Amino acid sequence: MTCARVMAGVAIVVSVACGGGGGDASSGGGGSAPDGKFVEGKDYVVLERVRLLDSQGFDKPVEAMSLLAPRGWKTDGGVTWGNWNGCRGEMVTWRMSSVSPDGAIRIDIPPTRTFVWSEDPMLQQTNLRAAKTGGCAVHEPFDATTYLQAIARDELGGATVSDVKTDESLMATIAKMVQISDETSRQFGNGMQASGTGIYGTLKFPDGSEGLANIGVSSFKKDARDMFTGRPNGFSSTSVFHRVIVRFPADRREEALKLFGTTLSSYRVNPNWQQAKDQFITKLGNIEHAGNMDRIRLMGEQSAAYAKARSDAQDASMRNWEQQNAASDANQHRFIQTIREVETWKDSSGAPVELSAGYHHGWSRPDGSYILTNNSNFDPAVVFQQNWTKMEKKK
Repeated sequence: MTCARVMAGVAIVVSVACGGGGGDASSGGGGSAPDGKFVEGKDYVVLERVRLLDSQGFDKPVEAMSLLAPRGWKTDGGVTWGNWNGCRGEMVTWRMSSVSPDGAIRIDIPPTRTFVWSEDPMLQQTNLRAAKTGGCAVHEPFDATTYLQAIARDELGGATVSDVKTDESLMATIAKMVQISDETSRQFGNGMQASGTGIYGTLKFPDGSEGLANIGVSSFKKDARDMFTGRPNGFSSTSVFHRVIVRFPADRREEALKLFGTTLSSYRVNPNWQQAKDQFITKLGNIEHAGNMDRIRLMGEQSAAYAKARSDAQDASMRNWEQQNAASDANQHRFIQTIREVETWKDSSGAPVELSAGYHHGWSRPDGSYILTNNSNFDPAVVFQQNWTKMEKKK
């Protein structure tokens, strides 16, 4: 059973049981358990799977992705579809923000950004005009460090950046992207050159709070010259495809990084949504005339196919992919292993799951909720009279 709520036009579904008494592990807020001995947030932490919806691309909202967040945190976000004749690199984006109850710790995953650049003056003017009406922003190619420094100054209130390090896991992901681009370039002879950078860096804010940012940037560039004048007329497209930022008080760094790690490593994309979205984008690429988003939404066959797939059996299948240690999440997994703030557990189904480090005991439920504690006397199956299964750490 799921509880649904709508925030700023974006629907969020939290997969926990609705109702229950004040001491029920599925009820909101902290406080003591029925016997008054255990306090949530002090003796244990409950992690719930938050489901982000695509409420624009289909006839009705569908689940696009999900991730874990501590119970009681304010989490919102979802998928946004842009206009067909806007910035194609930002056609389908998603965002998420999660804030602790006291507002002290905040995790943000902003939408993907795409920037274009042309060495041809006339094409550059066209790019600039398009940017004013929803097209891609205009900027020459840049790397992840340059981008982090820019947003720290312009978007994060004048934060300073330090201790920037290469994220080897993101670089591995970028290497695969470059390989695919190079193969396509050789096949079609388009002369495109792909590259990218992945980093993480420490942030220091003017108010004394701190943060950590994880940035991935890819760039596709073609060098060319005008056949008549010999002047450069190459062009490029640069995408900030991965951007995650956590902000926290200096004395709560350890707590924040644990939760940050769990959020990143728990991210899962619904393969049904991914396939439907990709197929639609491919079809869009073949449409020669501009269309209004209201007229080209994912209807007809795509929506019917998705509705059919949403049977009980398919829903169970979707829960299975949440429990998998997906290879596609390697960048988040390896990054988190680098900062050493998560550990691998085996849940009730035997599947591995990355959760906050530093806890000795853990329990899971089939709905994707988890409880972590260091109190050896705390047993949620007994305290809450619910179906909690004790987990073991993966060796």
